[in-house]
Amino acid sequence: MRESIDDVRKRIEKIDYEILRMMANRTAAAVEMGKMKASESIPLRAPAVEERVVDRYIGRAKEFGMSAASARQIARLLIRESIEQQGHIPRPSLSKRMLIIGGNGKMGRWMADFFEARGHRIRVYDISDSDKFPMERDLERGVRDAEVVVIATPISVTAGVLERIAELRTEALVFDIASIKSPLQAALRRGASEGLLMCSLHPMFGPDTYSIIDRNVVLCNCGSSEAVDKARELVDGANIMEMDVEEHDPIMAYVLGLGHAVNIAFFESLRASGRSFEELNKAASTTFQRQVETSSDVASENAQLYYEIQNMNPYNAEALAYLQKALEDIRAAGDNGDREAFERMMTDGREYFGGSE
Repeated sequence: MRESIDDVRKRIEKIDYEILRMMANRTAAAVEMGKMKASESIPLRAPAVEERVVDRYIGRAKEFGMSAASARQIARLLIRESIEQQGHIPRPSLSKRMLIIGGNGKMGRWMADFFEARGHRIRVYDISDSDKFPMERDLERGVRDAEVVVIATPISVTAGVLERIAELRTEALVFDIASIKSPLQAALRRGASEGLLMCSLHPMFGPDTYSIIDRNVVLCNCGSSEAVDKARELVDGANIMEMDVEEHDPIMAYVLGLGHAVNIAFFESLRASGRSFEELNKAASTTFQRQVETSSDVASENAQLYYEIQNMNPYNAEALAYLQKALEDIRAAGDNGDREAFERMMTDGREYFGGSE
């Protein structure tokens, strides 16, 4: 008898269950491997191995008539889930006593939760009490007892905190997580030159991020290679980009300053139009919807932090000048009927992003 649509759906449901069961079995095996990695202090990520897994999936997919793109997505998803679970396995040999200065702020709390999940022992120094972690009331004592000091304070006060810690001549690894480094460069370089284990991190994500796995983290060398190596171990699993601290802000002028400005300008333009969002959204194109999704996220972010990113990065002026010129060029091409100039911008954009004509 021929199957009905409901019969096929039930069959698919059973197959889905088997897929999930096999995924769970795979994750359990990955956890066992993770325990071995933890006991032997082996890094979480093995890029060459991951690529072999992806290639294996693509090769097998061809046998079943599946697309390479789908196989790659499935493989990446499973790899991520495995590493995610392995990342929560404590590593006793790497466990450190950590002091999180500003540990009650959003990113400070994220760092405290992250490091605790990896088996580190956390204390918090902040102006407000923590509802989860032990508080340290005496900064000098906290720094003296810590093996790692993380500074998660507002950018405007971070340089002063670094200088205060440097005065204590700590042997701990010290790093900040500020989004802009120009105000801190002198303190960071001076501390490292005096023999302190100082470097600088920049997690390229916000406090709502679930995991560090496959997230970008910029690691800035301030003159202590030993500090960089120690910090790298602590954020194992992330996509780490290492650079000298002076290189950071010129890049962030585009990655953060320009990125934020474009989205703020977008929603400010919509607001200034006098048309309600509801009206515009009813006629929204796919491009508009994607832009709205990003811009609405920006609108709900920490206004003080976003102001500091615009105000404290001396390289933002260049990036915003390019933005202003680009807008003027787009307007001029449209007003003057210059099709060639407009199409050239589109072609240049495709080439910049690696596409072709």
